[in-house]
Amino acid sequence: MSIRVKIMIILLVIGVITSASITGYNYMEAQNRVFEDAYVKAELISSFAMASREYTKKTMRPLATQLAGEESFHPELMAGFYVVRSIADIFAENQKGYTFKQATLDPILPENKSDAQETEIINYFNANRKTKIQKGIMNKNGQEFFYVARPVVNKVGCNRCHGRREDAPKEQLAKYPNSGGYNWRVGDVVATMITYVPLDATLARMNTTAMKTISAGLASVALLMLVTWYVMSKLVVKPLVHLTELAGDMSRGRGLDQEISGARNDEIGALCDSFNRMRKSVVNLIKIVKQKGD
Repeated sequence: MSIRVKIMIILLVIGVITSASITGYNYMEAQNRVFEDAYVKAELISSFAMASREYTKKTMRPLATQLAGEESFHPELMAGFYVVRSIADIFAENQKGYTFKQATLDPILPENKSDAQETEIINYFNANRKTKIQKGIMNKNGQEFFYVARPVVNKVGCNRCHGRREDAPKEQLAKYPNSGGYNWRVGDVVATMITYVPLDATLARMNTTAMKTISAGLASVALLMLVTWYVMSKLVVKPLVHLTELAGDMSRGRGLDQEISGARNDEIGALCDSFNRMRKSVVNLIKIVKQKGD
């Protein structure tokens, strides 16, 4: 294997490793920025949802009860879950893929029923009462989501609607005749307010960018190898091949009168000068031998 090929292989290995390292580092940094951005968005939506729920509970519900009576039930004004979900549905119309859910273990509305993953989060909050927020990545139906979840603790005021079924407002019983959502215990974590931020589109863009980066890196390596191949052929390999041919001729007694030019201030030039001195020495030695023979 020639020196030129060996150097090309070394350059190729170094170039591939460098490109992969740079791409990997940039990918990790981009991924961290995506997750940070997703968390900020999810946290903002989650905080807004919790604020809407608190406003419903503290302001809208008392006012609606005062105006309509204790036995009345208008979820659009009185149910924090209902209000938050309605606002989230309108929000999702403009922010495709963003989802907010009040996932509940035993809801009045079946659509609020927590799935297996959400139930696991609620159980975690029940077992870790000091934890006020949980975040992470979740795969739902083949899609990646970043989520932020907050616990919903059942309080005394909540049992007006979620205590014993017979004590619930009559209009509520008429509107929701099913038996779910009752006999909640005060102090239990009964639900989680969970916000989902889609990641698939962003991760796909990241993967595309990563492929473009590594392709550009490999293209740069290929260009560097071509330039190196040309420069080495011109400045190193060609002079060495010429010197090899001259050395072969000299070993056979040919070309001893041919001056070897070394007009270069580098190692190749120094090697040419050495060959030239060696040629002259050989010529002088031959002359001496001939003179002695005569």
